[in-house]
Amino acid sequence: MFRISRRLDYGLQVMIALAGNTSGRPIPSAQLSESLNIPLPFLHQIAHTLMQSGLIKATPGPRGGLRLNHPPKNITVLKIAEVLEGPICLTPCLEDTEDCPRNEICTSRLMWEELQNNIIAYLSSTTLEKLAAYSELMNVRSAEQPVEEPQNASLSEG
Repeated sequence: MFRISRRLDYGLQVMIALAGNTSGRPIPSAQLSESLNIPLPFLHQIAHTLMQSGLIKATPGPRGGLRLNHPPKNITVLKIAEVLEGPICLTPCLEDTEDCPRNEICTSRLMWEELQNNIIAYLSSTTLEKLAAYSELMNVRSAEQPVEEPQNASLSEG
């Protein structure tokens, strides 16, 4: 079963929240934990990994918190995914093609490779700036009144 890990899902939610913070001030991790409903110890683990990669900064102290280290338009979902989970690889045969004697004639490998390339292309074209704008739009809509999402809603447009 294909599945996005909770670590990646939460990490992306944290990054979107930080991208939507236009005040320039750090957001306390306890505030992020509460607003995103992420257990604080897990948020700290995720934030530590994001800090080590240079994607976010932490400011200590009572007025401290987390903030992005780069403009949202320069951070892709692919970068976040690779930082939190490692390289995208759908099947072991795509990592090491020399181990499989059927490599040259394997139809399923070609399909998995195409799917993996499409996933990588999509994630690399989706920026935090785009996700933060979409999040803001959803928040405005939900504040006005609940609106059903169009059936064809997609982040890959425009």
